[in-house]
Amino acid sequence: MSQQEKPVLLGPGPLAGLGAFIIWGFFGLYFKLVGFATPLEILSHRIVWSALLTLVLVFALGRRKKLMELISSARTLGLLFVSSLLVAGNWLLYIWAVSQEHALEASLGYYIMPLIMLILGRIFFAEKLNRVQILSVLICFAGVLNLLLVYGDMPWVALALSSLFGFYGVIRKYVPADPVAGLFVECILITPFALIYLVWMAQNGDLAFGHIGQFEDALLIGLGICTTLPLVLFAYAARNMKFSALGLMQYLNPTIQFFVAVMIFGEPFTNAHMVTYALVWTGLGVFTWDNLRTAQQNRAKS
Repeated sequence: MSQQEKPVLLGPGPLAGLGAFIIWGFFGLYFKLVGFATPLEILSHRIVWSALLTLVLVFALGRRKKLMELISSARTLGLLFVSSLLVAGNWLLYIWAVSQEHALEASLGYYIMPLIMLILGRIFFAEKLNRVQILSVLICFAGVLNLLLVYGDMPWVALALSSLFGFYGVIRKYVPADPVAGLFVECILITPFALIYLVWMAQNGDLAFGHIGQFEDALLIGLGICTTLPLVLFAYAARNMKFSALGLMQYLNPTIQFFVAVMIFGEPFTNAHMVTYALVWTGLGVFTWDNLRTAQQNRAKS
């Protein structure tokens, strides 16, 4: 059997993709472990240590040329600064959601993210939506509306998480940067703000780092590894497996988040949540079926 004929799940690309989505799925557990620090301090450490680690990877993986291409353009740096603010907002909101027992709602945000990106693609890139895609969006919207009618409150954590990352994707589409070099530039652009905040906390005696224990310090430093490793795995998977399969695999992340929130964190899962998730899962099922059908039709024409 030739290499191209091997089953998809046996290759290193799919294994890397699984690794990335599993790490992202269980990331909430890590944020619980570092819950001794405030969300803003956790975010600051995540930025600083990710900047240091990605700098090492830029040299280790031979990405210096790609890095120079990014920093040589003022327009590119400006766009990456905007994207860094968006992804930092996404990170901070998820950290806060876990600390405030909103991990279940956060998982909903990552479920609806593909559909948010579908809408943004229509707005910013004039990408056409077919009837099935419109139907999938409407079904998911009905799920969000259900929580509004039952609780009288929009699931703003879910909507904000998916929107922040969706707009982040829009910016990164304008800057097709290398994942490692791009993440380094994004982190280094906002590292000064993170360092200023950490120094300010230290001066006020509120800094957790260096004042609790070596194990806790190691956990905060480890945020850099937990941030960078899944990104590298995802980038490898994107280059070494079918993109349609990678798109299906992405639902592993919010599914793990969902079970962690309910089974481990013990967050309540009410009948209203059941209706909302059933509608969202149905909408995603319709959306996924349409993607697979379209991909099969394109292969038949080629």
